[in-house]
Amino acid sequence: MGAPWALATLLWLGGSALVSASDPAVVDALRADPRKPPQATQQSAAKKLPDGQQERAKAATVPTVFPPAELRRFGIEITSPAPDEDVAGRVRVRAEVAADRPAAVSAVDFFIDGRLMFSDAKAPYELLWNSGRPAEHFIEVRAYGPGRQMVSAALSTGSVTPSSLGGYAARVERVELHVRVEAGEPLAAGPLSVSMFEVLEDGVAQPVVAVERVADLPLAVGLLIDHSGSMLECLETALDAAGTFVDGLLIHPNDKAFVLGFADTPIVFQEFTNDTERLAASIELIDSGRYTALYDAIVAASVRYEGVDGRRAVILLTDGADQGSDHGFREAIAAAQRADVALYPVAVELSQRFARERWVLSELAKQTGGRLFSLGRRTDPTKIYEAIAEDLRAQYRISYAPLTPGGRGEWRELEIRLRSDDRNEHRVRSRPGYFAR
Repeated sequence: MGAPWALATLLWLGGSALVSASDPAVVDALRADPRKPPQATQQSAAKKLPDGQQERAKAATVPTVFPPAELRRFGIEITSPAPDEDVAGRVRVRAEVAADRPAAVSAVDFFIDGRLMFSDAKAPYELLWNSGRPAEHFIEVRAYGPGRQMVSAALSTGSVTPSSLGGYAARVERVELHVRVEAGEPLAAGPLSVSMFEVLEDGVAQPVVAVERVADLPLAVGLLIDHSGSMLECLETALDAAGTFVDGLLIHPNDKAFVLGFADTPIVFQEFTNDTERLAASIELIDSGRYTALYDAIVAASVRYEGVDGRRAVILLTDGADQGSDHGFREAIAAAQRADVALYPVAVELSQRFARERWVLSELAKQTGGRLFSLGRRTDPTKIYEAIAEDLRAQYRISYAPLTPGGRGEWRELEIRLRSDDRNEHRVRSRPGYFAR
C-alpha cells in the first residue's frame, strides 16, 4: 500500500539538486544579465586566477546549455522575519522567488526547525506561524522549479528578551475561544460588546477582554481517511467525499490542509499545503488496509498542528470502529483538546444499529467543539463540507484574561453563556475546556 507513495516521494525529493541561495556563484548568476548567467559567473571567476592561467581557463570554458524546460534565473529570499529578529507568538514568514518564468515554480516549502510546516503553491508565498513562547528558531524555505531544479534560503531568528522589550518582566496571559451561537433568532448585526458573553472557568466568571465576529477565518484542516478492512465496501465513497471536501474548503489564500490515511498505522500522504491538486493526488494513493488505528490517527494529526495558525479542524471519514490503536479513547480526545483542534467525524455508511460506534464519534465531536455528520451512498458530500465550512468560518472569537493565570497542565472546565438570553433560546457551542500551562 505505501510502496508507490514512498517511491514517488523518493523520486521527487531525493533526486532534487540542492542549490543554496548563499552560494556566491549562484548569487553572481542571479545578479547578472539573465540571458548570460553562466558566462558572467565564469568570467568573474577567471579574473581571480593568476595571469598565466587566465588564457587556459578561458579556452577551457564551455558555455552551459540549459534544457528548454529549466529556469535560467531562479532564486529565493526570506523577506520576513529578518535574520536574528526577535520572534514570539504569531509570526508571518514571507519568501520571494526570482524566476524568469514565475509560472514554472511549482511550490515553496516552509521548514521551521527542520520540520515541514506548509507547502505554498501560489505567490505571495507565506506561512502564518504561531512560534509560541520566546525562543530561537531556524527557518528554511525551498522553491521547486521544472525537473530537478530547487533553490533554498535559510536564517536563524532571535528570541525576545527583557532588554529587547525595554524592561519586559511578565507576560499578560489570555485565552482565546471560537464559539458558535446556535438555535433561536440570529444575533443582531453591529458592534459587539464584551458584556454580550459570560465566560465561566471552573464555575467562576472571568473578565472578558474582547469579542469579535469573524466570518472568514483562515482554516487549517486535517483530512483523516479510514482505509481499514471494515471500510472496504465504502472506501470509494469516502475517497470521493475527501476529494469533494478538498475542492470546496480551501477558498481563502491562507487556507491549508493535510491528508492522513489510517489503517494499521497513521500515514501522512500530504503535508499542509494550499495546492488542491497535490492534495487530490495524495488521496488517490490510498488503498485498503486491515485494522483501524482511529485513536492513533487523531493523536498523530493533533501533533501536526504545533505552530500552525488558523482555525484548526479535523474532518474524520470513518466507520468509527477502532482496532489496534496504541492510544485510548480519552488520550485521543485529550490530544485534540491540547492542540485546540475541533473534530468533525463523518460517519461513512454507519447505520443507527451501530450504537457504540456512533456514540464514540459523537463524543469526539462534543468534547472538541465539532459536529457529527453522516455520509451514505445517497448523501451529497457537498452539503456536508458546506456545513463544516460555514460552521468553522461564521463564528465569534472571545478573549478573556483568566483570574488564575498560568498553570501546571491541569484541565479547566469552560462554559460560555449569552447574558441577554433570558429564555435560553440560544445554544453556545465551543470547546468544553483547556489544559492550563
